[in-house]
Amino acid sequence: MSWLAFFRRVADLPNTEKIEPLLRIAESCGWAWFFSGAAIITDRPNILKRDDENRLHCENGPAIKYRDGFSIYAWHGTRIPKEWIEDKSSITAKVALTWQNIEQRRVACEIVGWAKILRELDAKVIDADGDPLIGTLVEVNLPDLDRPARFCRVQCGTGREFAIGVPPDIKTAIEAQAWMIGVQPKDYSIPEVRT
Repeated sequence: MSWLAFFRRVADLPNTEKIEPLLRIAESCGWAWFFSGAAIITDRPNILKRDDENRLHCENGPAIKYRDGFSIYAWHGTRIPKEWIEDKSSITAKVALTWQNIEQRRVACEIVGWAKILRELDAKVIDADGDPLIGTLVEVNLPDLDRPARFCRVQCGTGREFAIGVPPDIKTAIEAQAWMIGVQPKDYSIPEVRT
């Protein structure tokens, strides 16, 4: 409707008078469907939350909620079960990794966090660097993969723990760090300060 509004009201496109009623409806209600002899017009949501890319997203409640109680929970544009937001402890590594819908599975892993998932799965240590900012290279068997996956479990400058997937041929935590920033291991130098 904003596209039509631009050409009607800003570009002053001739012969666009018939869209003016639609524009007025869009300014005062939610979704509308028009049929011969009938129309369905909905209320606007009283909660509508989006992320930086304008996708439905809310980390602590519904992304859309209407006054009658109907709600939609979403994580960066992907619709998810209410429990994943309202009771994050309901998502275990097993639930996250075996969820049938692949896109929702990705979201569940993001909500749980790969570091926690790897702890729950008893990941096998391949290489450990003494510096937690360099991290530990681990390997784990994941559902739907025909060979083990490797992750570099690291701590960021804020003290939070992350696990980042790396190619299966990586053999050390330093190689993983080099791969993450796109340099050869011989060219990698440890940053003095991480943020």
